[in-house]
Amino acid sequence: MVDYLILTEKPSAAENFSTALGGKNGIFDGKTFKIVHARGHLLTLAEPENQVDPSLKEKYKSWDPETIPWNLSNLSWRRIPIRNAGSILNSIKDAAQKAKAIVIATDNDPSGEGELLAWEIIEYIGWNGSVLREYHDDETPKSIRKAMSNLKDVSSNLKDVSDKNQDGEYLKGLVRNKWDFSSMQLTRLATSYAREAGFNVKVANQGRLKSVIISLVKERLDEIKNYVKKPYYEAKFKDENGHIYARKIKKDDEEQLNLVRHKSKEDAQNELSMYSSSPIGDVVRKTTTQAPPALLDLASLDAILSKRNYPSNQVKTVYQKLYEKGYVSYPRTEDKFITQEQFKEFSENADKIAALVGVNTNLLTHREARSSHVKSSATHGANRPSSNIPENLAEFNQIFDKEKDCECAKDIYTVLARCTLAILAEDYVYEEVKASLLEYPAFETKFNIPKKLNYRKIYNPTAIKKEKDVGTNAVPFVFEGANSKSKVPTKKWLYAKLRNYGKYGVGTGATQQNTMSEITNSKANAYLLTDKQGKLDLTDQGMIAAVLCEKTYIASPNITIRLFEMMDEVGNFKREPQDTIDTVTKVIIHDKPIFKENATKLVDVLGKPKKSNNYITAKFNDEDIKFKNSWGKYTFTKEEIDLLSKGEPISFTYKGSTVTGRLKKQIYEGHEYWGFSPDEKKSINENNYTFAEINGEKIKFKNKWGSHIFSESEIQALIRGETITFDYNGTEKSGKLEKQKYQGHEYWGFKSK
Repeated sequence: MVDYLILTEKPSAAENFSTALGGKNGIFDGKTFKIVHARGHLLTLAEPENQVDPSLKEKYKSWDPETIPWNLSNLSWRRIPIRNAGSILNSIKDAAQKAKAIVIATDNDPSGEGELLAWEIIEYIGWNGSVLREYHDDETPKSIRKAMSNLKDVSSNLKDVSDKNQDGEYLKGLVRNKWDFSSMQLTRLATSYAREAGFNVKVANQGRLKSVIISLVKERLDEIKNYVKKPYYEAKFKDENGHIYARKIKKDDEEQLNLVRHKSKEDAQNELSMYSSSPIGDVVRKTTTQAPPALLDLASLDAILSKRNYPSNQVKTVYQKLYEKGYVSYPRTEDKFITQEQFKEFSENADKIAALVGVNTNLLTHREARSSHVKSSATHGANRPSSNIPENLAEFNQIFDKEKDCECAKDIYTVLARCTLAILAEDYVYEEVKASLLEYPAFETKFNIPKKLNYRKIYNPTAIKKEKDVGTNAVPFVFEGANSKSKVPTKKWLYAKLRNYGKYGVGTGATQQNTMSEITNSKANAYLLTDKQGKLDLTDQGMIAAVLCEKTYIASPNITIRLFEMMDEVGNFKREPQDTIDTVTKVIIHDKPIFKENATKLVDVLGKPKKSNNYITAKFNDEDIKFKNSWGKYTFTKEEIDLLSKGEPISFTYKGSTVTGRLKKQIYEGHEYWGFSPDEKKSINENNYTFAEINGEKIKFKNKWGSHIFSESEIQALIRGETITFDYNGTEKSGKLEKQKYQGHEYWGFKSK
């Protein structure tokens, strides 16, 4: 019997805890322990039709708008294990039977995700004992040991029994999870109305934050599309150093602007004839300082790296791996500051970090903590380099196989390091210069002259505009201008828009970046935005979704902000969870007729839907049908289409294996359709082999090892030569693909370490 069963979120976290505590089991602080791990979420909510009484099954399976909104009280909120999670859950359950208490050691996520992940496992295995929580800032040994020395029972209301409903972070995560699950009704509505309008959209995704984002992007794109250039001509002056002198008028003072801006160049030249060159009059100089910028959150980092053509999903996954190795701090923090202790640790490591990223240590003279960056309390602290400092950036080549990932890792570390090192440098010093013309004092100029770059030599030095000093004489000229045109939407613009909306912004930087990584991923179901070096545009799917959600609650920044606030209130026991969950029904009732109305505008925005050339029409058993002319990435030949239309089977080679099947009526997300259906979901190759090419050699290997069947991601990792780790009958197995020998015959296969 061990005192603590430590439940971590993933195998890498278990390894880090094992390193910190001296093994996967042992004694720490006088308490015996054993470490087990999940693989992210091991359980998921069952499909809605599988959570209701059988008599309601068809209604909750349907995408028909008439079946929406649901009565949420009909849902059982039943959770089921995800694929291949059964053996992991069983091993955790077996280990728990020999433990006095479970310690939740998942990520301390501000959304409550880590808490939810742990409690759903604890509930599933039927645990009814003490549950403790550790709060690690990062996965370095020092942080883990500190957290394990300060365990808290955040949910105990009875001796030796813990109640998840007393854990505010769990309740917050649960409410978010149930709200998001219920909001699938909005996607069903939007998709159904789009299809009714003739648009064969795969899915018109809607959801909190993603709908806000695509609406903001569409709004900006509409501004650009509807822009009408209105030129104007204005009398101004310019001195010999290039400084422009103009009358100072507020941008929104249209009456005054109309007085100085002429519609014709001739009128401006007539005004110009009233002026002659003028000496510079009053010059006012003021020395000003500027402190280093705020520390980065994940969204700000993503915006910077987007200019280097790193997709959001790559930034997210590469950062996560760097975190797991202890090189950088916790990615999903909502902190914008660091603590005194975190500042002290970073300051002690600063010289070594500076040498890594090419920063002159002579600049790091401000070793006192700035109140603008260092606070008395923070959870994980803002994003920054952690205490595990690489010997050189080439060390990252040992972690990542792809060159692009290695380069991304180096850039992530360099940007974080330079931003954080900047707080150890002196303030930027510049001279603010204001000048006016002697003869025409209403004409003024204003500019800055850098004096001491200080922190700007470390962070963002290229943004400084070099200015000459004020000139001695200025001459009049006609300035040709126009009303401003909105710029192309970018990640930088969008993140700033979300960050500065209202008093607190819309979501945390980590939440924004996570959503961006999802909706800009071309392989994801919710591919709504394209991202080309940080410049954003709507995909066809995204444009349909954006049109449909105009003027809805789900796309409203204010409604979304309020929803985030309500979830926080649940976490602080200031609001009942069900009150917040029920708001999804209010949103659906409000948005349903708007979706329907907006669907009538799709043709005006997108034009008439194009008839798909990817479908074949045929007569099948006296029924007129249509079916797709492809399956996966395989396109059927004319002969195969003829056979399918007659109801006969066909066979073809797909990804190195033979697939056999025929045309069948099927159901997808509540909709019936005709399409090719393989006789087996997997290859009919009796030995279940994967065919691949490694270092120019064509090979094949079995898709399983013992009773463990490799997932697609595991197969791809093996092909890349990576080591994979999986749970095998309660024991963790690691290994990679290797050429081996059996009875004198060479073969390729998984080899366990």
